[in-house]
Amino acid sequence: MVLCAGAQSDTITLVNPSFESGSTGWSGATTDNSEYYAAPDGIRYATCSGGSGYTTQLTGHTIEAGETFTLTVWARSINDRGVTADTNAEVRLFYGSTTITSTTQNVNPAELQGAPQNYFNDDGGNVWLDAGYRMEFGARYPFYQLDTADPIDDTWYHQVDSDYDVDMAVGPIITPQGLKALYNTYYEESPNPYSQIWILNATGSPPNYTWTPGSTILEHEGSENPWCIDAHLYYDTDTGKLWMSWGGLPLRVSEMDPSDGKLIGHPSNPEYDTHPSWYHTAVANWSGDEWTAGNKWAEGPCLYKHDGYWYFLASYGNLGLNYSIRGGRGTSPTGPFYDKEGVGLLEWDSSENEYGNSFLLGAEGFQDNPGHPHIWEENGTYYLGYDYTIGEEQDVLGIRELYWVNDWPTIWTPITITFDVGDYPASIGQQLGISFRNTGSGSYAAFDHVSIEYTPADSTPPAPDPMTWAQEPTADDS
Repeated sequence: MVLCAGAQSDTITLVNPSFESGSTGWSGATTDNSEYYAAPDGIRYATCSGGSGYTTQLTGHTIEAGETFTLTVWARSINDRGVTADTNAEVRLFYGSTTITSTTQNVNPAELQGAPQNYFNDDGGNVWLDAGYRMEFGARYPFYQLDTADPIDDTWYHQVDSDYDVDMAVGPIITPQGLKALYNTYYEESPNPYSQIWILNATGSPPNYTWTPGSTILEHEGSENPWCIDAHLYYDTDTGKLWMSWGGLPLRVSEMDPSDGKLIGHPSNPEYDTHPSWYHTAVANWSGDEWTAGNKWAEGPCLYKHDGYWYFLASYGNLGLNYSIRGGRGTSPTGPFYDKEGVGLLEWDSSENEYGNSFLLGAEGFQDNPGHPHIWEENGTYYLGYDYTIGEEQDVLGIRELYWVNDWPTIWTPITITFDVGDYPASIGQQLGISFRNTGSGSYAAFDHVSIEYTPADSTPPAPDPMTWAQEPTADDS
C-alpha cells in the first residue's frame, strides 16, 4: 500500500496498547514486567508461549470504504538460556472470524554466518565502514564484508593480517581529521596491578591494512582504581570532538584529540594520577543486583549520540556467568546519565538497592552473557554489535538491528502489516480487530507498544480553488 501524497493519517485509540494496565482491554492476554527484557514502552508487556491462542482486541472502529490501515506490534523472544526453539511472532488484522491480513516473523536472535561461526571474537562487535568494506575488529582476527552485504544475514569473512597485533577490547575509530586507529587494552593483575590503553594505527586499504603500533594513551599502576581498559571511541560530527569511554568501576569518559587520538591537551605522561581531575569524568558505577550474583563488575562501556541525547551503555555483571548490557542517557557526553526511571548512573537508588541503570540486552536463547556494546548507523538503519559466550567464556560476535522508541534504544522488532479496504471490500461495515500470537513451539514471545494508523476515506485534501490562487510575479512584474 502506498499512501497518496497529501493523505491525512490518523491514529485509532487502543485500550492499554502497552499493557501497563495488565490485560485490560485484551482478550486472552497474559502479561509480565521483568526489567530484564526491557519493554520498549513502559515496563509491562504481553507474553505468549509457543502454540498458544491469539491475544485480541476489538478496536471499536467500523471499517469504511476508501480507508487504509497500518498496524505495528513490537515483539521479541524471551526464551531462557539454552532454548533454541523458533519464536514466531504472528500479527493479524481481522473482522469477525475472518482474517484480513497477517504476517509472521521469527524474532529469535540471529546466528551470524561465515567467520563468526568458526572464530572466536573477544570483546565486542567493533565495526567501521571504509572504502567499500565493513570491518569488524576482535582481539584475534578482523572480520570483513563488502558494505553492500547485510551485516546480520550475509556471510562474514576472516582476514589474516600478519601485523594485526592486538590484546583485547578493540575500539575502532576513523575521524575526518585523518585518524584511523584501533584502541587496545593490556593489563597485569596482582601483585602489582597495571592497566594500559594503547593505540594501533591503520594505513593502506581494507580489508588488509598495514598496522603500526602507536603510543600508550592512558595507564595506571599500583591499583585497579582506575582500571584503564576497554576504550570505546565516538566522534561527534556536530562538534568535531572525539570522546573515549573506558574503564572498569567506575566507568569514565575523556575527551581525545581527533587528529592523533591522544588525550586532549597531550599530557606528557599517560599515567592517570598525573592528570588534572577534569581530564577524566566518572559517569557510572555499579554494585550488583539480583541479576549479577558472584563477581559484581562493570566494564566495556560505549557512547552514542542520537537525536540530541547521549547514550552510555556498558557490560554489567560477571563475565562468563551473567553479563548484560545496560545504561542510561543524558544531554552531554560526560553525563550525567540517567536510567528510564530518572535515576543517575552514579546515584544510589535505595528503593532498588543499586545504582541507576536500565537494561538493553541480557542472555537470550543460545546467546549467553552479552557485553561490550557498540552502536553504528548505515543509511538510517542502526545496529548493536556485541559479544556473547558459548561454552566457557568463549566470545562470539553478535549483531542486532537497533531501534528507538521514546528516545530509548531497543532490540525489540517492529512488525508491521497494512491493508487497503479497496482490496477487502467484504470488510466494509465490520468492526476492525487486531491480534497476535507465537506460532512457535517450546518458545516464549513478548509483545508491546501496539499502534494503528489509518487514512480516512475523505482524507485527501481538496484541490485549491483556481480563483483563489495568487498570481506569481514575473520578471516584468517585479
